[in-house]
Amino acid sequence: MFKKALSFLLIATMLTTVTATWAEQPHQQDPEQVITILQETLIQAMQQGQQIGYAGRLKLLAPVIEQSHDLATIIRTALGAHWAGLSTEQRQAIIKTFSEHSIATYADRFDQHDGEHFTIIEQRQLPRERILVRSQLVQADRTTITFDYVLHYVGNQWRIINIVVDGVSDLALKRAEYNAVLQKDNIETLIGILEDKTAQLGRN
Repeated sequence: MFKKALSFLLIATMLTTVTATWAEQPHQQDPEQVITILQETLIQAMQQGQQIGYAGRLKLLAPVIEQSHDLATIIRTALGAHWAGLSTEQRQAIIKTFSEHSIATYADRFDQHDGEHFTIIEQRQLPRERILVRSQLVQADRTTITFDYVLHYVGNQWRIINIVVDGVSDLALKRAEYNAVLQKDNIETLIGILEDKTAQLGRN
């Protein structure tokens, strides 16, 4: 009982810290600050991962991912020409399902800490008024994984619209996967696939 109460206290404390950080300067965060807050929260999730469990990581990460990512733009871009043929209800359904799956994927992957830390390498301008923030995850054995975050400015805030990990575009992977489904089936099938994947993550 004590361990369970302690876990809830840890989650509440971390959520309060994260919320306060985002609220301090809601309209003044530059792209690097957005990435720094995201990565600091990912490290928290890893450090507390086994103690708070999947559900705790989900609660910790959800508000930060929703604030730092433009999930609606990501799924719209991934669907490409298929987006135009969707009804309003279908668009709302796929955005909701995709958002839940994205958050669940983070909670599943960032589950334990072995001394890793993130380091911001550079920030540079991209075409179409976008910004790239390059970061590296330095692992315990000093090997690194490079994360290139592409952000655009929307709703008075910089938000992530793509992540390139060691040269592999996450958006490109999603576009290929989702379009392969839609070429054979419909949006309801894709929604069902993503819901099943999300449910599976929660059972791991």
